[in-house]
Amino acid sequence: MITKHEKLAQLRTRAEAVLKQAVDAPPKTVQSIEEVAHELNVYHVELEIQLEDLQQSFRALEIAQERYTNLFDFAPVGYIVTDKLGVIQKANLTVSSMLSVRREDMEKANFAEFITVPSRDIYHLCRRAVMSSRQSHACEVQILRSDGSIFHAQLTIDLPDHASETLRTAVTNITTIKQAEESLRRALTHEQEVNDIRLRVLNVIAHEFRTPLTIMLASVDALERYGDRMTPEQKQHRYQTMRNFVWHMNDTVHDARSVGSDSEPMSFSPTTFKLLEYLRQLTRDVEVLEDSEKRVVLTMNSANETEMVTWDQHLLRRIVINLLHNALNYSKAAVDFKVSFEGDSVLLKFIDHGIGIAEADQQHMYDLFFRGHNAEFIPGMGIGMYIVKRAVNAHAGSISCESHLEQGTEFTVVLPRHASAQIA
Repeated sequence: MITKHEKLAQLRTRAEAVLKQAVDAPPKTVQSIEEVAHELNVYHVELEIQLEDLQQSFRALEIAQERYTNLFDFAPVGYIVTDKLGVIQKANLTVSSMLSVRREDMEKANFAEFITVPSRDIYHLCRRAVMSSRQSHACEVQILRSDGSIFHAQLTIDLPDHASETLRTAVTNITTIKQAEESLRRALTHEQEVNDIRLRVLNVIAHEFRTPLTIMLASVDALERYGDRMTPEQKQHRYQTMRNFVWHMNDTVHDARSVGSDSEPMSFSPTTFKLLEYLRQLTRDVEVLEDSEKRVVLTMNSANETEMVTWDQHLLRRIVINLLHNALNYSKAAVDFKVSFEGDSVLLKFIDHGIGIAEADQQHMYDLFFRGHNAEFIPGMGIGMYIVKRAVNAHAGSISCESHLEQGTEFTVVLPRHASAQIA
């Protein structure tokens, strides 16, 4: 096929030949000269038409080149052309912006230099797979910007044609997709954790309800069968026992509901009452619950048995029952429960001589569901100390622990003698 340039050259050759004939030939008639002039004019017009066609083709070529440049440089994805070793021959402005590197500095560099070291093998394997299979392949890598930041990218590598040794690589920033995937993964993990908490709470309730319900049923049965033979004091003791365990079960439900709600303060309703009388009742309840009668030794440093405090009785119950429960579970010996008044504060000490708490575990013992490494075979769900800490905080008090493995543990709870409802 003759190109336009070749056709133009042929026309020029013909025109020159005609002119030469006109000069070399003998004089002709006026009619012959007019014919030559006409033919030259025709050639001139043809040349003008050809020139206009060429100019139009050139303009169309410029438009097409500009359109290609715009499509290439401002494509929504990065685009590079490399040789089979990964050396960049051409790069668009999009990938230059992605990497925060001038396009001139990218060309002649190996694209692997812009990929993080852990991802380079993935890129090399993908590039080699394209060369060996002659088919397009995609992979995910991490790309390092000039400022040191990293983003996730998907590389799609292919060949311009089956016999080409040049590779085309499309670079797509998928950081947003990765972030969405990570958010979804965290949401699924959180949902799983919530489901685990629900199962644990149900197990706690089932475990905590079993013994109180058995004792309450026994008390009801005793009142039905032998109530007519009981003294008023005996009946009152049975009723009080049932009442206490109803409160224990109610407290257990409140404990379960408070799991995971650190941002919400515990309900705090202080009343003024006789401390020793209340603690004696709590101690008896714990001994019944734990089937550990007379293992708790309660002492107070005041001869006045009517010492008054202003606390939330239900929260105090959670503090005392949980700490005595742990002391009895982790020790076979007697447990000392000491109460002392020091100025405007009251100290409650719970001392056992059991397995102790490892130093590494002590910083986590108030965490929800935490169990010490040496307590994995002892029944418990890891909620008690979490509740104790929150109940102490509600009173604006403090709790401390001193423990040594195989020697025992001492918890000290310090509460203001008269707590204020505004504190919670």
